[in-house]
Amino acid sequence: MALTISNLLAIDFKKTEPLSMANGLSDCIMRVYAEPPDNHLNDLRIFDELRADIVNLEPHQSALERLIKYHAQLVFISSRFPIDTGIEFPWALVNSTTQTMYSYPNMCYERACVCFNIGAMYSQMGNNEPRNTDEGLRRACSYFENAAGAFQHLRDNVIPELRIAPTLDISTAALTVFIQLMLAQSQECYWQKAALGKKKNSVIARVAAKVAEYYEAANEGATHSNMTSIFNISWTSQMQAKALHFKAVAQYRQSCHCIAENKYGEEIARLMVAERLVNSGLDLQRNLKDTVVSDLRSLQTVIRDTLTRAETDNDRIYLQPIPPETTLTAINPVEMSKVGTIQEITNPVPLMNEHNRQLGLPLFSRLVPFVVHQAESIYVQRKEEVFRNFEKTFDKLTAIMLSHLKAMDLPGALHALDQPESLPASLLSCISDIQNEGGIDNLSTTMRTIQMLSAKGQSILEEGLKELRQEAEIDENYRQRFRDRWNRETSASLTTSYVEEEKRFRKKLQDAQKLDLILRDGLNEVLTKWSTPLQILSAGKAEVERAVASALKSAAPIDAEIVADLKKLVDEVDPILHAREIKLSDLKRTVETDDIFPELLKITNQLTAKSSAVKIDLAHFEPTFQDELRSKYGGFKQLAEDEETTQKGLLEAIEATNRLFVSYKKANAGWDRREMALKNLHDGYQKYRRLLDDMRSAIKFYGGLEKELGSFRDKCRDYCFARKFQAEELLSQITSGMSAMDLNRSQPSSPGGQALYNSASAPPLPGAWDSAIGIHFGGPASGHVTTTPPRSPPSSSADVPVSAFAHHNDNIPYGGYQFKSSGDTKSVTSQSYLQQLQQKQPTPPVSQQQQQRPPPPPPQQQQQQQQQQQQQQQQQQQQQESERRNTPPPPYPPPQNGNRPAQGGWDTSKGLFFGGKPKG
Repeated sequence: MALTISNLLAIDFKKTEPLSMANGLSDCIMRVYAEPPDNHLNDLRIFDELRADIVNLEPHQSALERLIKYHAQLVFISSRFPIDTGIEFPWALVNSTTQTMYSYPNMCYERACVCFNIGAMYSQMGNNEPRNTDEGLRRACSYFENAAGAFQHLRDNVIPELRIAPTLDISTAALTVFIQLMLAQSQECYWQKAALGKKKNSVIARVAAKVAEYYEAANEGATHSNMTSIFNISWTSQMQAKALHFKAVAQYRQSCHCIAENKYGEEIARLMVAERLVNSGLDLQRNLKDTVVSDLRSLQTVIRDTLTRAETDNDRIYLQPIPPETTLTAINPVEMSKVGTIQEITNPVPLMNEHNRQLGLPLFSRLVPFVVHQAESIYVQRKEEVFRNFEKTFDKLTAIMLSHLKAMDLPGALHALDQPESLPASLLSCISDIQNEGGIDNLSTTMRTIQMLSAKGQSILEEGLKELRQEAEIDENYRQRFRDRWNRETSASLTTSYVEEEKRFRKKLQDAQKLDLILRDGLNEVLTKWSTPLQILSAGKAEVERAVASALKSAAPIDAEIVADLKKLVDEVDPILHAREIKLSDLKRTVETDDIFPELLKITNQLTAKSSAVKIDLAHFEPTFQDELRSKYGGFKQLAEDEETTQKGLLEAIEATNRLFVSYKKANAGWDRREMALKNLHDGYQKYRRLLDDMRSAIKFYGGLEKELGSFRDKCRDYCFARKFQAEELLSQITSGMSAMDLNRSQPSSPGGQALYNSASAPPLPGAWDSAIGIHFGGPASGHVTTTPPRSPPSSSADVPVSAFAHHNDNIPYGGYQFKSSGDTKSVTSQSYLQQLQQKQPTPPVSQQQQQRPPPPPPQQQQQQQQQQQQQQQQQQQQQESERRNTPPPPYPPPQNGNRPAQGGWDTSKGLFFGGKPKG
C-alpha cells in the first residue's frame, strides 16, 4: 500500500510482468474461427502494445487513460474470444511482500486485475491532490468516488463472470473494504470543504458522523481474520483512529451548536465524550502516520481548552446539570459522497469509435463474435436433444411390442404348429448354457467346494487362536511361578483388539454357514423336484426334442382360421419395426445436415450494421432457435405420436386373437402337455441358474475371507514370536539373578568380615562370560572347555504343547494384535547381547582384585584349600544340576540340531568376537 505524507490512504497497484499475447490469440483464431491469423496481425500488435503500457504505472492522468483504453479492449474482445485462450496472465497480490505471481489462463482474470488498478490509480491521484483549496478538494472527492465506482463495478459485474475463485485482494470482502475506505476519504474531503466554508456546526457535525461511519465499516471488514495479509496493522490502525477522530469531531461540532441553543450542560457532556474518543485514538499512535497523530493532538488540544472554559462558565454562571452520555441525542449522519459511475469502465463498447480518441476503435472487429459460436453450439445441442428424445420414444415402443409378443410366446407358438418338435430359441439358449456349466452334477461339485472353503476358513482362524492361546498360557504359567518378578504386561492387556477381530471373523463364518445351509436346502430341492427337467436339459437338444415330442402325442389340430388371423397380425410387426428404423435414419440425416450458422451471421450483421461495437448476447438468437426447431422437427414429433397409436391398435388385435388361440390349445390335451413340458424345462433352468449364481457368490466370498483370515493368522504368529523373545529375555534375567544370589551365599567370608569373590572357584553361569576365557578377536578360546550347553535359539511357538505347562487356564483371552511401543519389547541384537553379557559378569575389575587378593598361604595350606575348592565345586555342580532339573523348560523347545547355536547366536566355547570369522 502506498503511504505518503498525506493523512489519507492510497491503494497500491497490482504488479504484473510483460506478456506477449500474439501467439496465443493467433492459435485461438485458427482453432476457433478456422481463419489465418495473418488477417489480424495489426490488431495483435496493437493489443500487445496496450498490454505493455500498463505494466509500469505511475499516478498520472496519461497512465489512467492507458489503463482505461486497455480495459475497454478487454471488454470488447470478450465477445470475440473464449474466456480461456490458453494465455496465462500473471498478477501479484496487492501489498504482497514476496511478489509471487498468480497466473490463470482466464481473460476475465486479466480484466479484473486491470479494473482493480484503475481503482488504485484513482485513489492515488486523489491522495496526491492538494486539499487546501476548494478546487483541490473537489478533484480529490471526484477521484475517491471514481475509485469506489471502479471497485464496485469489479465486485458486482466482473468477479461474478470470473469462473474461478478470485485471489484474496479482489475477493468480494476485500473490495467491499476498498469501497468503504474510498467513500470515507471522499466524505472526509466534503467535511473539510464544509469546515473551510464556515458551514453551520450542526451540518459539519452530521458530515463528520458519516465520515466516522464509513471508516468504522471499512475497519470492521479489514480486521477479519483472513484479511490481515491485505490490510496490515498500519492500515487498520489508521481506519480505527480516523473513525474515533471523526466521532470526536462530530461531538465537538455538536457541542458548539449547543452553545447557540443555550444547552451548556449538554455542551460539557459532548465535550467529555469527544475527549474520551480522541484519547482512544491517540492510544493507537504507535502504528499511525505522523500526520494522523498531529490531527488527533490538535483536536485534543482544542477539546481540552474548550472543555475547561465550558466547565468554568457553567460552574460560575449557568449552573446547568450535565446529562449522562446515554441520554444525549444521536447525531444524524448526512451522506455527501456517492459511488462514481464511469461509462468508459462500466459500458465502454458503445463509446469505442473513430470519434473517441481515448478508447479508439475496437480491435478484432472483423472476427465473428464468439457469442455466435456459442449460439451455434446451443442450437446443435437442442437439435441433438430432439433426435435423442425421438430415438427414446421409438426404442420404448419397440420394447413394448417385443415384450408383449414374448409374453404371448409369439411367434414361437405359431412355429410350433408347423414344426411340433422344434424348440423355442429361449429354450435352446438354456440347453447351451446348462451344458457349458457342466450340467446338474456341477451343482453338487460346487457345493462341496463351498463346504471345503468354509472348513478351511474355520481352520485358519483356529490356527491363529491356538498361537495366541498357547502364548497366553505360557505367560500365565511363568507369572504364577515368578509372581512380581514376571513384570511384563499380561497377554490379556495386549490382545483386546484380537478378541474383537476374532468375534468379527467368527460372526462372518457363522453367517456364511447359515447361508450355506440355505444353499444346501436349495440344492436338495433342485435334486429332488427339478432333477428330471435338468437331466433332460443336460442331455442336449436331441433329448429335449424327444421329450417335447412325446408330450404332443394325440394332439388334435387347432382351428385354421384363428391360426391364419393370428399369423397375419404377427406378420405386420416386422414391417412396422423396419419402417421405424428408416424414419429414425431420416431424422438423423436431417440433424447432421442442419446448419444454422449462416442464419446466425445474418442476424449478427443486422445488429452490427450501425456499429461494430454493439454488444451481442444469446438472447438475440432465441427467436431464431424456436422457429428453426419448429419448422424442421415439428413433423417428426407428430410422426412419433402416430407410431404409438398404430402400435397400440395392433397389439390389442394380436392379444384378442391370441386369447382364442390359447383357449383352443388348452382344450387340446396334447398341446397343453407340450406347453407344460416347455414350462417345466424353462423353470428348471431358472432354478439351476439362480442356485449356481448364488453358489459362485459364496465361493467368491470365501475366497476373500480366506485372505483376511490368513492375514489375521500371520499377525497372531508375529505377535507370539515377539512375545517369545521378550519372555526369554525376562526369564534369562530372573534365572541369572537367582544363580548369582546362590553363589554369593556359598562364598566364605574374609577375615575383615567382607565377602571376597573368587572367580576361579565358581563355575560360569549358562551363557555367561567366564573371565578365564578372556576376550578374543577371532578364533576359539584356548585352554577352556565349557561344560554348560549354550541356550538354544527361540523356536516356533507352534511346537509348544499346551500340556507341557502345569498351569492351564481356559479363561485366558485370545485375539488382538496390538504391540506397544518399542520400549516394551526388547530388541535382540548382537550389540544388546554383548551389553547384557558384560553386565552379567560377577568378576570385579582387575584393580579391585589386586586390592582384595590376600597374601599367598603356605604350600600345605594351599593344598588343603585346593581340596576344599574342589569339594565346593562338586557341591555347586550338584546344586546347579538339581536347580536345572527343577527349573521349568524354556517356553519354546530348542531345535533338533544337536544343541548347536542358531546362526547369529553366541557360543560360549568361542569367546567374544569383535569382527572376523570364528575359527573352527
